[in-house]
Amino acid sequence: MVEKASFPMEYRYLGNSGLKVSAIAYGDMISQETEEYQQKTQEIINKCFEAGVNFFDSAEFYGENGAHEKVLGKALKASGKQRSEYVVTTKLYFTDIKALVHKPNASGLSRKHLLEGLNKSLTRLQLDYVDIVYCSRPDPTVPMDEVVLSMKHLMEKNKTLYWATSEWSAAEIIHAYWMCEKYGVPKPIAEQVQYNMLLRDRFEVEHAYLFDKYNLGTTTWGTLSGGLLTGKLLDESFDRKGTRYEGPFNDHIYQFARYLGPDNIESTKKMFAGLAEVGNEFGLTTAELAIAWALKNKNVSTAVLGLSKPSHLESALKPVRAYTKLTKEHEEKIDSILKTAPDYGINWKTFSEKTPRRYKFY
Repeated sequence: MVEKASFPMEYRYLGNSGLKVSAIAYGDMISQETEEYQQKTQEIINKCFEAGVNFFDSAEFYGENGAHEKVLGKALKASGKQRSEYVVTTKLYFTDIKALVHKPNASGLSRKHLLEGLNKSLTRLQLDYVDIVYCSRPDPTVPMDEVVLSMKHLMEKNKTLYWATSEWSAAEIIHAYWMCEKYGVPKPIAEQVQYNMLLRDRFEVEHAYLFDKYNLGTTTWGTLSGGLLTGKLLDESFDRKGTRYEGPFNDHIYQFARYLGPDNIESTKKMFAGLAEVGNEFGLTTAELAIAWALKNKNVSTAVLGLSKPSHLESALKPVRAYTKLTKEHEEKIDSILKTAPDYGINWKTFSEKTPRRYKFY
């Protein structure tokens, strides 16, 4: 169900809840606790409100020592907006990589870390509560009932209104649902999962049952695949050294090596040429087309975008207005260009011949 406002923003219910969120959301993983960065963030937050963006995404590990929560909290407070006018989320799992080794209880989903971590996040955000707290990764070392009952405690103490998961498998989410039903705890209302033109299987296949059966909401991330879908990384003069695009970690998360490697670069350029042709039909850049494509999926509640510059927000608004113009024919053409659509079915003629014995039903 969708509501239209006088401005070009669209609001969608977040899963099986009454919470309405803007189709695009503010996010910025890379933050610095400096006066210059604070001023820039303030400008962006103000423009988000002007555009109708009401969803602001953060996490305890965004920026050094929770810098993003501090910067975001100051900007929201300085905006003068009422608390009812915006939705704030945070994610808990670890404060920094070093904490995983040197501070064992400062990470994971134990009751201790969830309670202490959210209290610290609220202090940095200068808020009494967040609208949603995410369990940012699954934690197989903690019993699921401990996680679920910790979420119940946080909600009962009015420190969060809802809870959600991030990068959990469908099986792990179902397990949480079972525990919620057993203990009478509200179920997680959303999953934050990477979803874009190039990475589709988990969202479109693995989580499909959860969307149909439980109306699970989503706050998707990585819509532009870490900047890959902007096309700027195809420019041979673009120097990745010293930027967030450098390093094997980002290569793995965003598949840079797969599309920018010497053996694949020409096919990637051809793919972008095809996407540009489709985008031109709507007056959209390739990046804007990628956002519109994601918003077209009815199971995307909101797309969390890296809005670290005012120009990013201006560009993100165009897809909100344009995505409804994408027809089935456009989607099929995009699929033929990308060649990333999941295989939804089984070819029974070749199933018995090509499928390993352990995967057969007999």
